[in-house]
Amino acid sequence: MILKAFTAILLTATSLSSLASPVFNADNGHYYELHTFTDDWRLDWVDAKNFAESLTFLGGSGYLATVTSQNEDDFLWNTLGAQGSFLGGIDTSGNETNWQWVTGEAFSYTNWVTGEPNNWQDNSPLTPNNEDYLMYWWPGNNYTGHWNDTNVDSSFMDNNQLKYTTRGFVVEYTPTATSPIVPIPHSIWLFASGILLMLKRQKNNA
Repeated sequence: MILKAFTAILLTATSLSSLASPVFNADNGHYYELHTFTDDWRLDWVDAKNFAESLTFLGGSGYLATVTSQNEDDFLWNTLGAQGSFLGGIDTSGNETNWQWVTGEAFSYTNWVTGEPNNWQDNSPLTPNNEDYLMYWWPGNNYTGHWNDTNVDSSFMDNNQLKYTTRGFVVEYTPTATSPIVPIPHSIWLFASGILLMLKRQKNNA
């Protein structure tokens, strides 16, 4: 029984350890975290922004990632694997003329797919209008490593089926801690809690 309980706790801890962990970018000292949508969990851009801003890491609050240099762009695409993810860019004009970062940083560096942003519409009443939100496009042809504009939930109709162009979003952290802090993974807390619970039950049954 003890072995079975131990095995169950260990398996659960292992599965939780696959949750997104911040990845360090030595070029700018920031951390980045990729969150991937599932069949049961999908956010639009606004909800992803709010979710990102509810997170903290090493003393810094999270925000949807801003991309202000080619080096940062390459890191997100090649190291983090951020293809198909929401980024922290938004057009507040409705006509593609006033793109801004959520942090207020200058929107001077850009890396659009050729022909983007284009405010494409599928003219369906089931999907939002206006492509006012920034995402990484998918690999292929001239799309690899480049940006696309999309609507608030990245949805479109294809053969009468609702589909989405995004698969997740990127959270960026600017750490403020003066010394490295290694957070204890959720899996370790779960493992320790399970062991304590098992020992308590043994004591009660003695």
